[in-house]
Amino acid sequence: MPQISQDTVDLVRETSDILEIISQFVDLKQRGANYFGICPFHDENTASFSVAPSKQIYHCFGCNVGGNVFSFVMEYQKISFPEAVKYVAEYYSITIDLKDKNYISETNTALYELHDIATQLYQNNLFSKAGNEALSYLYGRGLSEDIIRQFKIGYARDSWGQLVNEVKGKGFSKKNIHQSGLFTSSDKGVFDRFRSRIMFPIFHSSGKAIAFGGRIFGSDDPAKYLNSPETPLYHKGSVLYGIQATRDSIRKNGYAVLVEGYMDFLKLYQGSVSNILSISGTAFTKKHVSTLNRITKKVVLFYDGDDAGSNAAIKAGWTLLQGELDPMVVRPPKGLDPDDWIDKIGKEKIAKEISTPDSFINFNIEFHNGKNLKGVERKEYVISLAKEIKKIQDGIIRNDLIRIISSELKIDEKDFIRALKTQRILKTRISEEDSIENDKITFTSKIEKAQLELVKLMLSSNNQIKEYVIKTIPGHLLTVPIFKKIYEIIKDENLPVESSLIIEYFRDKNERDFITKMLFETVNETSFEEIVFDCLKILKSEPINEQIKKIRIKIREKESNGQDSIKELTALSGLRKELNDL
Repeated sequence: MPQISQDTVDLVRETSDILEIISQFVDLKQRGANYFGICPFHDENTASFSVAPSKQIYHCFGCNVGGNVFSFVMEYQKISFPEAVKYVAEYYSITIDLKDKNYISETNTALYELHDIATQLYQNNLFSKAGNEALSYLYGRGLSEDIIRQFKIGYARDSWGQLVNEVKGKGFSKKNIHQSGLFTSSDKGVFDRFRSRIMFPIFHSSGKAIAFGGRIFGSDDPAKYLNSPETPLYHKGSVLYGIQATRDSIRKNGYAVLVEGYMDFLKLYQGSVSNILSISGTAFTKKHVSTLNRITKKVVLFYDGDDAGSNAAIKAGWTLLQGELDPMVVRPPKGLDPDDWIDKIGKEKIAKEISTPDSFINFNIEFHNGKNLKGVERKEYVISLAKEIKKIQDGIIRNDLIRIISSELKIDEKDFIRALKTQRILKTRISEEDSIENDKITFTSKIEKAQLELVKLMLSSNNQIKEYVIKTIPGHLLTVPIFKKIYEIIKDENLPVESSLIIEYFRDKNERDFITKMLFETVNETSFEEIVFDCLKILKSEPINEQIKKIRIKIREKESNGQDSIKELTALSGLRKELNDL
């Protein structure tokens, strides 16, 4: 493990601004002193994710995740604590001095490094003699050198071992090599996965390469495109190509243009469509919707002009509606892809087409010739619409669609609603509420609640309150492990404990989330002495009350058996006196 000095960690934390870091990935709107946005850690439609700049912490009131700037980077990027510190440090141009110079990066860092090496190698290939033909092909498709370099397009030579030799001797483990998705292996050894292909790096929203899409070039391989497999970095069902370059423009424009391929994306982006994204080698999924939901509520589907493209757009549109996003459609002329169409009519006319998209329902009805269907075909089409609308949870969206479809197809709304009610949708997904509840740390007894209130006071930014709690409450009265640990950390005068720092003392994610939630909750600082007094009384009296209950039970047992209970009565009297003296 890398050893980063505490001084360095403190410097990075104190230099960083959690609002600035999180705003790279979550669209935040100010609401009072805090900022709110759609949580990046669970599916939701209302903004329950909150960032408190004054405390340098975040908390989601929906799924209860929370922490400080390092916690967020760890969770979002799926990296370790040292890697998160390094990430934030690099953002603020702070040099990290590792005590162990021979340290080999942990898995995700190694995988990022492997992809960086591959990206650079492939681009060097493209601009070398070996890549002349591939480069000419890209120029012939209308891509400029600037676009090629910006998106780091490259070329994998017809070689089984160029990348293997490039990474050899650089400290990568066999596990790193296997997990990267950049290589294949057999009993004869390890080989490059990508050969004779134009390489399109796929980037994480942070700008780091995490995968590749390779288009065949100069080979008779039947697979036109070869994409990276699933890896710890790359989950194709949630990644959208180009998001690192277009996220801000999407937010600014208020909608995203979604295409199906790398070339469609690159040609349109080059043609000044800056709010564009592409799916990469997979069908459009609910996870894609979650990714889009963080940055926009409107999506223009710009798929191929053939029937396959239109059917894919319709499937994507229903998925977007289920995720409470508003889909619209631009359809190229039959037989044209978006990149062919921009070549034919130019970027100005393409921009106009995108600015005046068709509504999803109108497109759906027109594509299926819904207004002209008769008899059984008409009935089957109406039922197919009802099945899709049934899957939509939002009542307002559902009712709007019912009204629009009924009007367009000249169906009585009541008849359409009856058709809707007859459709059965199987639900297999555990509800969000159930999954969230299972992860909660809860305290129900009086003693636990009293300890909770005391710890909240100790987490206050007011040093006077902290000192008063420590002076008044003996440590042995805190029996809940997490509360006891917080108490001991804060009590240690050598530790510069503050809101965001204390989170770093807890390795368990549920504990970090719980502590952050406490930090978000306000306490009545004006009457803290009264709160401490009441809590102290509970902590001292409740154990006595429990003893009294046990003795009373014993007395009743002895009396029912005709036994003498003087000893218990004497003890009971002593406990009552002790209770009254509190």
